[in-house]
Amino acid sequence: MQSVKMLKPYYVKRDETYLRIILAFQYFSIEHHGKTYHFIPLEAREIIIDRRSEQIVNTDDQFVFQHGKEYMTLPLYQLMAFEQFETYVNELIKRLNSAACEVSEEELLAVITTLEHENYMRLIDQALENRDEEMFNALIKYYK
Repeated sequence: MQSVKMLKPYYVKRDETYLRIILAFQYFSIEHHGKTYHFIPLEAREIIIDRRSEQIVNTDDQFVFQHGKEYMTLPLYQLMAFEQFETYVNELIKRLNSAACEVSEEELLAVITTLEHENYMRLIDQALENRDEEMFNALIKYYK
C-alpha cells in the first residue's frame, strides 16, 4: 500500500504563471509497504503547478525519501499515483487560489492616484455643467 501520510508546504512562491510548493524535511512523508518514509531535500525540492491549468509541471523530478538508513528515490509522476496525493495537492491549490491576491504598495498607489484624477475630472465637468464658477476655480486650484 502506498499513500501520502503528510504533505505540507514549507513555503509557497507565486508568480503569474506558476505556484511553487517548496518542501522541506518533516513536512512530507509517505507510507510504502508498511514503512513510513520522510522526504529529504537531496534532489527535487518543489512541486511546480501551472496556475491556469492547475496541472503539475515537473512530473519527472526525483524526490528522495528516507526510512532509517534506507533511501528511496521516486519521480513525481509516481508520487502522483499515491493514495491521497491528489487530495493534498488539490486542497493546497484551492486554498492558495482562494487567498486574497497580494498587491504591491506601488500598484495600490497607482490605482488610487488614477481614481483621484478621474474623480477630479468628473467634479470639474459637473461644475462646468452647473455653471458653478466658484466650484470650478476651487477644483482647478486644488488639482494643480
